[in-house]
Amino acid sequence: MTLLLISWVLAMISGLVWAQGITAFCTAVTAIAWLMARIHALGDWTVWLELGGLLAGPWLLAAWQRRDERILKRWHAQEAERMAQISESARSLLSLQTSGQQLESQIAEITDVYHVTKATARTLHFSELFAKLIDVAPTMMRAAGVRLVDLSVTERAPHAARAVRRPDGRLEPAGESGILPLEHAVVDRAKASGRPGTIEATQLPSPRSEAITRIAWAPLWRKQQMIGVLMAEDLPEAQMKTLAIIANQLSLQLSRIHLYQRVEAMAVTDSLTGLYVRNHFLDRAREELARSKRHGLPCTLLMVDLDRFKEKNDTYGHLVGDVVLREVARLLQRNLRDVDLMARFGGEEFIMLLIETTAEQALPILQRLRQLVEVHPIRAYDELLHQTISVGLTVFPEDGQTFDTLIEQADQALYEAKRTGRNNVVRWSKQLQKAVHTP
Repeated sequence: MTLLLISWVLAMISGLVWAQGITAFCTAVTAIAWLMARIHALGDWTVWLELGGLLAGPWLLAAWQRRDERILKRWHAQEAERMAQISESARSLLSLQTSGQQLESQIAEITDVYHVTKATARTLHFSELFAKLIDVAPTMMRAAGVRLVDLSVTERAPHAARAVRRPDGRLEPAGESGILPLEHAVVDRAKASGRPGTIEATQLPSPRSEAITRIAWAPLWRKQQMIGVLMAEDLPEAQMKTLAIIANQLSLQLSRIHLYQRVEAMAVTDSLTGLYVRNHFLDRAREELARSKRHGLPCTLLMVDLDRFKEKNDTYGHLVGDVVLREVARLLQRNLRDVDLMARFGGEEFIMLLIETTAEQALPILQRLRQLVEVHPIRAYDELLHQTISVGLTVFPEDGQTFDTLIEQADQALYEAKRTGRNNVVRWSKQLQKAVHTP
């Protein structure tokens, strides 16, 4: 009976863990032990029913165990499928996040372009462009200072505008002038590399005196020609792309400004001499005269005529005459101050306005100009010529109060200079006016 119990328990255990061979062996031992124990009652059908129950138990357990295993495997498969789906969803989510970050970056770039374009679109001069730039730049990049170099030479030598960051984060203008040695070094580096970069510096000469560690730059291009450079002091490396975006947009605006300057110059300058045309000079001169009246300042008006110019045209031709006219205009303009005004008044006549200049200050200047023209050789094709000038001058407010009066007086003085032998400087006077009006 002990063997029967042990073999049946082992059969149940093996059925529970689904050890099929052991279950079969233990079941057989149980059957044999049961038959040996009930051999005297084999004729009773209940014995066989009891034996069937004993033998069926382990196999039922085994069947249940196998069913549970199949269910568990199915659950595992379903779980694995769900995990795969979750993993795929996670990868898709990560991809969407990456795409979202890229999209946000692109939106930020587009926004930067929009802000720069909106701020600078209406500017027509370099100073206006820089003023708009330093208004919008603090919202896009954290730089200790900003510099914009204009390499255009249409009107003046390359120059730069500068701004420094204030404690409140805004940029404050720090002057505009010709480019400094450090800026020149950055421009050379930008030309050599052709792309944004950085340069290390231990001292920034102007407008700030404190030491800095890094200047970032981005070139401004137009038709494969560098027209400017945008610089930022102590700019974080992560914002180099922003600097390049701003520079790219500024290049469009600076190109437009250069074009406007050329068109404006064509509209107000004489094509032969490069001087102001008459109407533009008159507008500017009247503005200066009004300013002189407000502040009680003097100014001197001059009429200049080339002596015997018609004879040169008749003798050598108009092409030679054009060279002479252009060379005299260049010589006169080069020896005037930047604030003074000069224009071609008509034919071989020039008109000048010397700002904040008295007659006593103007006469030595005019005599020197007259002598410079007299001794200056002019090479016109195959001819080597000399030219002299006659000058008439009048002074505000001593001689006249209105611009028309001053022009008339200067013209009378010029007529007297030519009448008295040419190559001469004559100042208008009341005696001269009486002589002109005497029959």
